[in-house]
Amino acid sequence: MAKRLIVIGGVAAGTSAASRARRFDENLEIILFEAGPFVSYGACDEPYFIAGVVPKWENLLVRPPDVFRKKQNIDVRLHHEVTAIDPAKKNVTVRNAVEDRVEQYSYNKLILATGARPRRLTIPGADAPNVFHIKSLESAIALDEFLRAKKPQRAVSIGAGFIVLELAEALQARGVANVILHRSDKPGKVVEAELSAHIRAELEKQGVGYVPNTVPKRFILDDRGLVTAVETENETYPADLIIAGLGVIPNVEIGVAAGVKTGPSGAFAVDDHMRTNVPDIYAAGDCAETINRVSGLPHLYPLGDIANKHGWTAGENAAGGDIVYPGAIGSMHFKCFDLEVDATGIGEDEARRAGFDVFANVVTHRSRAHAQPASKPIHVKLIVDKKTRRLLGAQIVGAEGAAQRTNVLAMAVHAGLTVDQLADADLAYAPPFSPVIDPVLIAGRDAVKKLG
Repeated sequence: MAKRLIVIGGVAAGTSAASRARRFDENLEIILFEAGPFVSYGACDEPYFIAGVVPKWENLLVRPPDVFRKKQNIDVRLHHEVTAIDPAKKNVTVRNAVEDRVEQYSYNKLILATGARPRRLTIPGADAPNVFHIKSLESAIALDEFLRAKKPQRAVSIGAGFIVLELAEALQARGVANVILHRSDKPGKVVEAELSAHIRAELEKQGVGYVPNTVPKRFILDDRGLVTAVETENETYPADLIIAGLGVIPNVEIGVAAGVKTGPSGAFAVDDHMRTNVPDIYAAGDCAETINRVSGLPHLYPLGDIANKHGWTAGENAAGGDIVYPGAIGSMHFKCFDLEVDATGIGEDEARRAGFDVFANVVTHRSRAHAQPASKPIHVKLIVDKKTRRLLGAQIVGAEGAAQRTNVLAMAVHAGLTVDQLADADLAYAPPFSPVIDPVLIAGRDAVKKLG
């Protein structure tokens, strides 16, 4: 009798896990249960669907269930919610919403790819129909339909992570004025203060309000139950639409009830094979922790590329393989109107928490040679360990050329290079692409000079 692998959840981690398990073992029975209506889609493109850059939500779909079944022999079942796991009996209880019945399935190995959900507002009126949390494709479709049907004129966004900043541009493209309320003075979450100032300047330039150190106290509703304004301690902001971007909470409840332990981030604690503490149960994606390779500290990184790598590792190991996921360095970037905003490695605060003696420095240079008319300012921050001179992290903000330069710095952090080695790197040069000494090298040289 064939062994059975059950995967709970689809999208990046679940589908990656199931696909990798199939490549490793062609005889393994694989069932993937997904509670929602979609199994494989590009979640990171959702703000660009809202903006109209991606014209139809159907374009975000990567693979329908039939492709998994016919090409890979993976049994994908939509609208099937796993409600309980019994590790002793090695079975799961599933609510089949298609046929309105409860079923049980045994497993040999189990992968939790349950993802994460938006952190909800807890103030009065937070459940109003014009309050949107963008995390799933369903929520993006609902927002698009609301924009088409109701044609709101004023939005208030709460929070200032990269999804809210990407949606600020999308809302403007749809003709919606937007004010961002944020509990901190700096937008961009992981972005260091010196560089987040450029994000604030870009928002101001584009006509998006940014109100720092502000939290909503309550929503004012009309007689239809729709939010018409957001009340804070100091001011009331009229609104036809609310975008809530307060981060995410990993969906761990079903695993915790089965004895699976969580770590400091609130996500499932896993080893370098993506194994949990419960035998034969793995976890991957936004519900699982990742160790930062620089600091050694556990993180929740709700990023699609990391979820895919988690799933790859969990899938192969659950199918009988023996591969290691070495952790991540937190590389990420996003676009905020005309700015590219990028980060890799760790920032100053985490570096100090991890015990490093921190040196940090910001340089401003140009994206291209000085004679090039399209040359634009670019700002680079390096975080360095004074003792070893190792590059711990880097961030770049600029109107062009920041995103791909970050990958150079990511490789330097990944490889454990010193700033001296970074400063000596032989990077390519041509006037349309770079000054004769690239901003990355300028930052490295400046750090070397100041460190002595």
